[in-house]
Formats: sequence, structure tokens, C-alpha cells
Amino acid sequence: MRIGTYRKVLAQPGIGPLMLLGFFSKIAVVAIPVVMNLGVVFGLDRGFGAAGLVIAVWTVGVAIGGPLQGRMMDKYGVRPVLGVSLLGQLLFWELGPSMSYGVLTASAVACGLLNLPGFAIVRLRLAVGVPEERRHTAFALDAMTSNISYMVGPALGVTIATAISSDVSMRGLGLVVGLAGAGLWLLNPQVRDAAKTVDSTPPKVPVRQWFKGALIPVLAATTATTLATAGYETAIVGGLRDSGQVEWSGLVLTVCGLCSLIGALVYGSLKKPPLPAAGIAALVGVTTLLGGFATGDWRWLCLAMVLPAALCSPAFAATASAASALAPVGARGLVMGCYSAALTLGNSIGAPLSGAVLDARSPVWAFTVIGLASAGLAGLALARGAYLARSDVKENRAAPALADTPA
Repeated sequence: MRIGTYRKVLAQPGIGPLMLLGFFSKIAVVAIPVVMNLGVVFGLDRGFGAAGLVIAVWTVGVAIGGPLQGRMMDKYGVRPVLGVSLLGQLLFWELGPSMSYGVLTASAVACGLLNLPGFAIVRLRLAVGVPEERRHTAFALDAMTSNISYMVGPALGVTIATAISSDVSMRGLGLVVGLAGAGLWLLNPQVRDAAKTVDSTPPKVPVRQWFKGALIPVLAATTATTLATAGYETAIVGGLRDSGQVEWSGLVLTVCGLCSLIGALVYGSLKKPPLPAAGIAALVGVTTLLGGFATGDWRWLCLAMVLPAALCSPAFAATASAASALAPVGARGLVMGCYSAALTLGNSIGAPLSGAVLDARSPVWAFTVIGLASAGLAGLALARGAYLARSDVKENRAAPALADTPA
């Protein structure tokens, strides 16, 4: 592995501090669903169904707010967007413990709309601040920090809520969001192309100019990957519960997280990506099927999940890099906001779909349905991308001939 490639990425101006601040903001953001869940269950003494509704409306807010925040960053830069986001987040997490269930549910939509855009800021900065030949390495590093945040954030939120109180967990989350957001505001990373910073008015890019062609397959591959990862995590817990080994769920999920880290580390050290983004996403879905053959023993399940877990971070890195490369000047933030919405969509489908199949059939079927759904969606994205590539080649070949044709 060429670890030196990571040093070259981190040596880019401002990238090191950005990755650190982005990491803390990611820890806070990924902990939000579990902290909201426990705030409703413990703090308001409501059921998990009521908690699920709060998380669902928050997710809707995030899906809508991501592209809107991205568009605002295209027009005005990072600081104005962060300022509004920080104000909304601090108000929500400070007042949240004292809200009634109805007020909390309504406010969760606003919390999602004004979600701290740490993920988007990091990806936008990497897209404009890292040379193209090192961009897949940069996004692999981003995937690694995201992976660690998913391992740390929810666990920390649960620990504080159960050991102290859900109120402390909510206000503590608000503190972390505030500190991370303030750090990003002070750093003020440049997320717009340097050539356009002299002119305060970025070019206006029509939606039909960027939301078409190769971008749609990339977004589909992104959704396919998150569908698989969210789905197989639920299937792992359900499978071990059915076999009377649910106490090993944490260990199996930890092994998945470590495999994902290793996969990202290897992917980022490669000279160039070995497969297109949709191809890696399709492999995540196909290898997820292996979990269905190992639900009876946690040791075999650990082994079966090595491949899909090791491929998921490279898939995220590949899709993020592809989306950033396809984003035109003046619409980078909007495109990466749509990328974030595609991530959210996959997460919102994967876990409920896996849970529904678990309840109706069995863990084997849960792995099967999730794997096939993910592989099928990614396969369609791969086929569409290949078709567009062939069309571009034909157009490029035809252009000189048309130019030489006599009038």
C-alpha cells in the first residue's frame, strides 16, 4: 500500500484541520437519531414507534435541507450557511429536553433542514482543493473518518443517555455540534472554485444541465450502497437474535466497521480506482448475499461479512468522488447536497426493508432481499453508465466526420 498518498492529501492547505473538524461534526450528526430516540423513550416516556416518527420527520428535513444548503454554499460560501445552521441546532438541542412530544416532532423537521453540513463541507472542499489524481484517496480518507464516526457517535450517545440521562445526552450533543460548527466557521474552508472567488456572483447553472446523464447513475449507486449497509446491519442483529446469540451483535458489527476501515485504507492507496463507482456498489450488494448462509453462528457471520463490509467504504469513496467530478462550477454544493440526500434515502429504505422481511420471513430472506435490491439498483446504474460512455465515444468519433463533410 502507498500510505504516502494520504500524507500528500493531508499536506494540501487546510485539509488536515478540515478533516479533524469534519470528524467531530460527523460524530455529532450520526449520533442524532439514537439521541432523539432515547430522548423520546426515556425523556418523554413514549414508545419506540413514537420515537421512530420523530426520526423519520428529521430524516425528511435532512433530505430536503441538504440540496438547499448546498445551493446556498454555492452562492454565499460556508460561513452564512453555518451561521444559520448553528443557530438552529443550538436552539433545538438546548430546548429539546423541555419540549412536549408534539413540539419536538415539529421541531425535528427544522432540525433536519438546518442540519450541520459537516459531511457536505468536507466533500466540497476535497472536490475543489485536491488534485484530480489524488481525489479518490481524499474521499477514501473521508470515508474512513465517516466510518469511525458511525462507530463512535451512536455508542457515545447511548452511553451518556443510559448512564446519566437523555437530557444530558441531548444537551451534550448540542455542545459538540456547536464546537464543531464554530471551528468550521472559523476555518472557513473554500468550497467554491478559486477561479470564481474574485467574482462574488457564481455562474447560474440550470438544473437540466447537471441533473442528467452520468450523475443519476452515481446517485443510484450511492443509494444502493447505503441500502445494503443499513439493511445488513439490521439483518445481522435479527439473525443473531433468532439463533440465540444476540449478545454477539456488537462484536460482529465492530468487525464490519474494522473491515470497512481496512477497505477504505487499501482503496485510497491504489494508484487509480479498479472499478467504476456503480461496479463497486454492485459488489457490495452481491456479497451481502453471503450473510444469509451464516446466520446460525456469529463466527461464520463475521467471516461472511468481511467482503461486503470491506467494500462499502470504497463504494462510498468512489461515489462521492464521481459525484464531485460531475458537478459543474456554480452547482457543486447543490450536487453534493443531492449526493447527501441519496445517502439518506438508502438509509431510510435499507433498515425498514430489512426489518419488515425479518418479521415476515427469516434472516436468510432479509440478507437475500437486501443484497438483491442493492445489487439490482447498482447494476442498473452500471448499465446506464456504460451506455452513456458508449454514446459519448460514438459522438466524439462522429464529430470530426461531420466537421469534414462538405456543405
